[in-house]
Amino acid sequence: MNVTDLKFTGILSTRLDRFAVKASAPYRANFRCPICGDSQKNKTKARGWILEKENSAIYYCHNCNASHSLRNFLKFYDHNLYNEYIIDTAMDREKKRELYATKPTPIKPLDKLQMRAPNFRKKGSPLLKIKKVSQLQHDHRVKIYLQKRLIPASVQYKLYYAPKFNEWVNSIIPGKLPVVERDRPRLIMPFIDKGGNVFGFNARALGNEELRYITIMIDDSMPKMFGLNDVDFTKKYYVVEGPIDSLFLNNAVAMAGADGNARGLDNTENAVFIFDNEPRNKEIVARMEKCIDKGYKVCIWPAKLLDNDINDMILSTMSQADLELIIDNNTYHGLDGKLQLSYWRKC
Repeated sequence: MNVTDLKFTGILSTRLDRFAVKASAPYRANFRCPICGDSQKNKTKARGWILEKENSAIYYCHNCNASHSLRNFLKFYDHNLYNEYIIDTAMDREKKRELYATKPTPIKPLDKLQMRAPNFRKKGSPLLKIKKVSQLQHDHRVKIYLQKRLIPASVQYKLYYAPKFNEWVNSIIPGKLPVVERDRPRLIMPFIDKGGNVFGFNARALGNEELRYITIMIDDSMPKMFGLNDVDFTKKYYVVEGPIDSLFLNNAVAMAGADGNARGLDNTENAVFIFDNEPRNKEIVARMEKCIDKGYKVCIWPAKLLDNDINDMILSTMSQADLELIIDNNTYHGLDGKLQLSYWRKC
């Protein structure tokens, strides 16, 4: 196997659950698949594999049939590691050119390596001080919390863990929160713009704290929005209330303010606004009404659906595909939206 792939496979060996090298030539290693989570009934089952093929590493899972090059697997698993891999690969190619070129041409390293840094871990980013959830051990308390909520492993790289939340916040904004003796951990869902700058975050308590969710803004001029760095506004996209709900949908953002304000969104004709399924909640009905009045498309849940929010629907064994189908089949705007909303609010 080539040196770069072998190096990064070695790094993965310390992070992947139940990693074991089965053979060295050709290389074969086995571990629990982080894409599908592997068997939920038998925690000892390990059906993810890194295999050597034509001097390169490939990934394959015998449970979910995921198949990727090592490069694409790293892109899914850990964006930091992925970017390091890209840079190492580029440097290896450059060394080979210099070795075999008949007339070596001096180059400027910065010109040659204009690699895009991972948007959410830029130099100086507050996220550098804490770990991604995807980097934590499988039995970590926050991992167990996410598993209970059925949050896919494939999106956990977007989430972070602050073991001492107040201390971490005060390192970003001095004096923002009180210094406490028993500083509690929180799940961090960062707000990141298209340029990769962190401008705020939503933090979820993992215990019985009075405030389950806290939103901290680093830049108050920005909207309270999760997912701006990943969403493609040129296609249909979903706008939900909470960051966790957005993780179950393709191409989605979350309004941490949940007021139906489209500030920060582009091409709103492509947007579908999704609120919690609470027809007797006057605030939610008012927000939906506001969106329809502005000409936006809104999902109005069918009366037979009893779950209150997207995560509850997933927990009740609904698949992501079925969820998106229900949303798409119950999206309204204009006069149809007003009429359907008048029916829904009486449910």
